[in-house]
Amino acid sequence: MRIGSTMDNRYDLRGLEPLDGSPFPVFVSAGGATRGRSVAQRAARTVAWLDQVVGMPETPPLFVVGPGQWDQVATIPLYGMPHVESDRIVVGQEPAPFWASVTGAIVPLLKPGGMRRLHQVYGDPIDLGTFADLLVSHELTHLAHGPAWPDGPVTFWLKELAANLGLQGYVAEVEPAEQTRLETVFEVTWAAAPEGHWPVRDLARMADSLDGDGSNYVWFEFGLQVLAKRLWQAAGATALQRVVQTLRGPMLDLPAVLGLLEELDPEVARAIRDWPRFAA
Repeated sequence: MRIGSTMDNRYDLRGLEPLDGSPFPVFVSAGGATRGRSVAQRAARTVAWLDQVVGMPETPPLFVVGPGQWDQVATIPLYGMPHVESDRIVVGQEPAPFWASVTGAIVPLLKPGGMRRLHQVYGDPIDLGTFADLLVSHELTHLAHGPAWPDGPVTFWLKELAANLGLQGYVAEVEPAEQTRLETVFEVTWAAAPEGHWPVRDLARMADSLDGDGSNYVWFEFGLQVLAKRLWQAAGATALQRVVQTLRGPMLDLPAVLGLLEELDPEVARAIRDWPRFAA
């Protein structure tokens, strides 16, 4: 769920099958053509939408691979964690085990109403696959802003907020029927336990939460998705354009970033200052 510079080690295509019919290269593991085509179609729609809103660079190859070939193309060891680099987009072909860790961490915190909402949208037992399938739009938004800013405590979360804005805007404008599947899990999770449960909670340390089973990192993403939804509702495409343009320019410090968010939606700027003490 991030973008870095082009990797020195190129991906390994052995055993991967190319898929035709996309405006960018697509490779899948054996038996993954149907899944790969579905992901590629959503990716193509997202690229077209983002290009209209903020402009897009050339799209790199998309890899939709199983566990046995994940290490050939992925730059994150956790299987199924979607991610992007300047030379690849990587998505799991099979359900990712870490989503079960996420639901396992969430469920004990939920009130009955939250549990009912999750079951209504994601089934019983809870299967977050339909939510996870939307995340390729998040990854593609990382390509839109590019890797211009060096690593830093503001850089990481602002890039993730930008990617979540792209995801929120794409679903709202291109696939509005998917809004319930996108929004339910992050709203329910954030309402259940915004603080106190997770080992890493400071927004400036978000990158550290990638360690472990993935659930702590997903909690950060869910909180930022709550704020992305607010930004989109307040300012629409202007919010995405402003944040992306900011990331394409000189690096800003926290007060300057908060000033930008204040212009777009004062409530979001306040929530960043108060992180994680804000309501879903």
